[in-house]
Amino acid sequence: MKALEDVYRLAHHDTLTGLPNRVMLQDRLAQALAGAQRHGEQVAVMMVDLDHFKNVNDALGHPVGDRLLREVAWRLRAVLRESDTLARVGGDEFVLVQEGVRDPMAPTIMAKKLLKVLARPIKVDGNRLHASASIGITRFPQDATDPDTLLRNADMALYRAKHEGRGRYRFYSPEMNSALRATRSIENGLRVAIEQGALELDYQPKFAIDDGRLVGVEAL
Repeated sequence: MKALEDVYRLAHHDTLTGLPNRVMLQDRLAQALAGAQRHGEQVAVMMVDLDHFKNVNDALGHPVGDRLLREVAWRLRAVLRESDTLARVGGDEFVLVQEGVRDPMAPTIMAKKLLKVLARPIKVDGNRLHASASIGITRFPQDATDPDTLLRNADMALYRAKHEGRGRYRFYSPEMNSALRATRSIENGLRVAIEQGALELDYQPKFAIDDGRLVGVEAL
């Protein structure tokens, strides 16, 4: 029995933080949506990503980064209700499922709490670290009715939050789909152009109006 429990835990929990992993998140989220549908409630899904976490690993090493992640997990759990689910789904990425939402302001209030609790400095091995985060938020049933779409929506909202300067939260809106597609189309086009050597750098001379002197160049 103990061996089976250990196997189950390894399969459904993150080994570093002890939080549910992506597998358990999918199960909890599906249960939350089913319950919300029965009771006429809402569910908020929040994607939380630490800002510039890679800099910590690069400058101080992965052991310090791991201890920072454990402290972040503890701080996030401290402000949640028992009915909420917090999972670690990537290196420095967490997902919060806020169940039983009746107040439309509840996701906003929670996002502000998360940002505030992470804004306080964290001491790890004598290092004073700042773990600010960006948050993307989506809601059931307004934005989507299935787990996969909700997670994608939260990810798009997170992308917008980071694009606008990090350390903030943003709610998903349908316009983000077209904006993200346009951005990724440009990025992919640039990658192809670089690979094919299709980009050129030209310099346009700039002359003074009064005497025609060459005063600089403009890169195009």
